[in-house]
Amino acid sequence: MRRVVAAAAILACALGLAACGGNGKGNGMGVGGVRSSSSPGSGDTSDAEGSGKRGAPLAGTDPCTLLKPADVPELNKDSTFKPTSSGDTCSGYDFAIRIKDVSKDVYDMDFHGSTVKALPDMAGHRAALSETNVGGLKSCNVVLEVTADELVDVTVTHDVDPPKTCDIAQQAAAVVAGRIPA
Repeated sequence: MRRVVAAAAILACALGLAACGGNGKGNGMGVGGVRSSSSPGSGDTSDAEGSGKRGAPLAGTDPCTLLKPADVPELNKDSTFKPTSSGDTCSGYDFAIRIKDVSKDVYDMDFHGSTVKALPDMAGHRAALSETNVGGLKSCNVVLEVTADELVDVTVTHDVDPPKTCDIAQQAAAVVAGRIPA
């Protein structure tokens, strides 16, 4: 039961973060301003801050290759729950990794939103953190810039020691950042 609640909380956080952006003006964006896979490169990111690099170097990458529970000691290593990939998202017991193509609006929200805290760069990638509480479960999301229109979200919901959730999310994001190709 606890696994279902944790997985639901992670999914709710990921979907909630994605649903906050977008402009809905028919620019090829899907739900929440995240570019659908059928319309790559259709968003305007010319004003996005950060690296200024464009493109999707992680296109076709299995997000489960970016983080294994064994990479971060505090992540749950329950042998009966193996992380699974579904398209651009990898869901583990207490974490999720999502590769997303974004519009300028979503990029700006992820790095400049009212609940966002800037972090030092991780392995040369711009990073920011946001916290949420869903159903009493604390989740922390670290977003990493791959390019101006491709980001990676690392979300952790750690129910064993909630005060450490954001520290664990940052450790996991550092591992992911180190696996993003330069």
